[in-house]
Amino acid sequence: MTSFMPMQPGLGLLRVSLLGPMGVGKTTALRSLCGEFIAGSDVRNLDKVTHSKEFTTVGAEFGEIDLGSGERLQLVGSPGQDRFDFVRRWVLSASVGALLMVDVNDAGAVDYACEMLTGIAELDQAPLMVILSCRPASGARLEAFSSALVAKGHDLTPLVEADPRDRQQMLDALSVLASLLSLQSQTL
Repeated sequence: MTSFMPMQPGLGLLRVSLLGPMGVGKTTALRSLCGEFIAGSDVRNLDKVTHSKEFTTVGAEFGEIDLGSGERLQLVGSPGQDRFDFVRRWVLSASVGALLMVDVNDAGAVDYACEMLTGIAELDQAPLMVILSCRPASGARLEAFSSALVAKGHDLTPLVEADPRDRQQMLDALSVLASLLSLQSQTL
């Protein structure tokens, strides 16, 4: 995996956020990357109208990956429900990068991604973004999704396809983000 930026003494862990709508696979991705040793915040889902899953995240979930050479990466999953937007903003405000997880096949995916990208751009220090298509999609569908975001005024944002259950695919997505962060640090 491409290395994230070097740690600076006293700055703590580098943090990458996982965000997306309820049920897209944020907790699953965190578990596939970090194992069962995560600090979770799942409770019984009382909003079965929105999503039929049994449990849902109501706060930030934390896990770590050892990148080798003394580098560690903290991963933080945020809840998908709008009522927890304050948690998502807090998580993003302390993140160097973020994976915006969506199902590009979903009819509301473009609008959701636009809303998230707009909100993230308004942060004092916006994290670098990679959009993660976490359900199988055709190349044409992925292209249409990216084109729709650009047509709605957003910068071209890397779109990576990865199954949240597959650790290697998630590590590959993090590698894309690491490469972008490395390029950014070279231009500063």
